[in-house]
Amino acid sequence: MFSQADFTPPVVETGFFSESNIIQSIELKWDTWKKKQQSSISNLWLSNPNFLPIRNWDIDDPQSQTRAALVFDLKKNKILYEEKIDKILPIASITKLMTALIVLNNIDIEEITVISEEAIAAYGDKGGLVINEKISVKNLLYALLMESSNDAAMVLAEAVENSTGQNFVELMNKKAEELGLGNTYFIDPSGYDPANISTARDIVQLVAFSLNYPIIWQILKTPTITLFSADGEISHYWTNTDKLLNRLPNIVGGKTGYTEEAQGCLVLVIKQSQLQSNYLITVVLGAQERFLETEKLIEWVEEAYKW
Repeated sequence: MFSQADFTPPVVETGFFSESNIIQSIELKWDTWKKKQQSSISNLWLSNPNFLPIRNWDIDDPQSQTRAALVFDLKKNKILYEEKIDKILPIASITKLMTALIVLNNIDIEEITVISEEAIAAYGDKGGLVINEKISVKNLLYALLMESSNDAAMVLAEAVENSTGQNFVELMNKKAEELGLGNTYFIDPSGYDPANISTARDIVQLVAFSLNYPIIWQILKTPTITLFSADGEISHYWTNTDKLLNRLPNIVGGKTGYTEEAQGCLVLVIKQSQLQSNYLITVVLGAQERFLETEKLIEWVEEAYKW
């Protein structure tokens, strides 16, 4: 933008000044001029919200220990940090965000469904569901999103298929196509299969769309809950798998994922602390410490940008 070559130093008469005094005078006037220019530019940016957020380039990028990571400013539709955001990776239980969307678009959440033996035989997290238990779709969504129950994913998929006559996974992939998620593909509703794949960029789009469904984020923000079967005879105590809920302020909600192939995955939505009307979406894929990496990104954004 500006360089020292653009600045014409003052004319000084060497008969009255030593060489060192001349140099000091030039440097002082240059620094003063440069600060005035920077101040004027900063004031211009700050007076026009279209320029915000402003990156402070004195703050180095974080050292991300992930396969892919992304921080996205939803209001500005702007990427604030990226690391291999188009790399196609297994996404584990992040898959369940799409599962919830398909359920909400196809059946009434007050509908009562029956837990099948086939669903209980699913791999991975169970959620404590009982064969032949009758339970509402709404309660199963809590098991799906909070407890990350693979059994709940299977039961909900069966309920949609019985109601619509359509294959659940086909509905998932059709929705991904409608949303323009060109690098996203689903094999099952739980995310257990490593062939459930996506990118950090696609996941941000999926999360942004899911914000149109308040019940999803109401559930994802719930730390713990006790819910019952339809007859009230079976109780379930479910705990949110997102450990950042009680550690960070302004969290709207988050969804975890983990398999051996995918490693630790986490999406998080937070209200930007300096501008409460704005949301930041973070995505971490393939991390050994998904919560630590997400915290690192959030702290870095708060330091590296001015809103």
